Amino acid sequence: MPLGDTPGKTRAQPALARLRADFQLSIVVLFGAVSAPLILPFGIYRAMAGQWAVAALDAALVLGIAGACGWAWWRGEARRVGAALSVLYTGGALASAEMLGVIGVFWMYAVVVANFFLLRRRWAWTVTLASIGVLLWRGDAFDTAAQAWSFAATALLVGFLAWILANRTEAQRVELEQLATRDALTGVHNRRALTEELALATESMARGGPAAALLLFDLDHFKRINDACGHGAGDAVLVAFCEVLRAHVRRTDRLFRIGGEEFVLLLPQVPASGLRAFADTLRERVRGDLRSPLGPVTVSIGGTILRAGESWEDGLRRADGALYRAKAGGRDRAEVAS
Repeated sequence: MPLGDTPGKTRAQPALARLRADFQLSIVVLFGAVSAPLILPFGIYRAMAGQWAVAALDAALVLGIAGACGWAWWRGEARRVGAALSVLYTGGALASAEMLGVIGVFWMYAVVVANFFLLRRRWAWTVTLASIGVLLWRGDAFDTAAQAWSFAATALLVGFLAWILANRTEAQRVELEQLATRDALTGVHNRRALTEELALATESMARGGPAAALLLFDLDHFKRINDACGHGAGDAVLVAFCEVLRAHVRRTDRLFRIGGEEFVLLLPQVPASGLRAFADTLRERVRGDLRSPLGPVTVSIGGTILRAGESWEDGLRRADGALYRAKAGGRDRAEVAS
């Protein structure tokens, strides 16, 4: 059954799928969405109070943050934009301290926390220590030496806590992502991950990105293996099947398990002219390398090229139709829908 026809399955939202699939992009968007609206009222207040220099700084920060987040969303360069946001935040906080004195220093605490999520850890520490050093060296932001050294101590403590939190968040994110998007038996991606990847692929194509292809696999007469040899033998065949495919696909190709013996391979930048030959090559590799206690195992394959402007469900249904023709034609066949 096509993935798009799963009962109760709602259509994936491309924007949410992008945020779920790209943790760094979600962090950039989150910090931008929170910080820009928080800074804007201060800029308005400073303008009303006649503090035009500080108001201009706040306006520049808001525009810079909005532009950086828009660029990250459009270009997908979340890591670089995160570094750019760190520069904006840090520079803005230092300038604010220079203009407003100790009142402006308070922004540095938020910046220290942000840097540990926007930058790699060593760079976050570098920026944090450098910022503290600049403020202590200048000294103009503090009324007394006690204020300066109290700030340094508390900023380092905040940095240490942010470092712990960022590390724990990253570790938990990786663990949860593995549990949520990986098939427990074979280790390949699961049905949920496929819907997210397909949503991203179709959105990329809508923006002029390269086309992607789909191959659907169904192991022939798999039920006979389970019935005759037990589910342990069947599980071993599924694991071995994934190993065969992994050995003959590119690093950029993504394999998903969507059912008992049903798999999907998502292939970016594969020309239509080469898809049928590639499918036949994989089919022959499986027939030559995959064994069960009952003998050689074969696979039926259906494929298609995703089309710009269509939903991923339509593309998946088209590939599923090609798979049906391959099975109806005697199995151990590959069919590609035009």
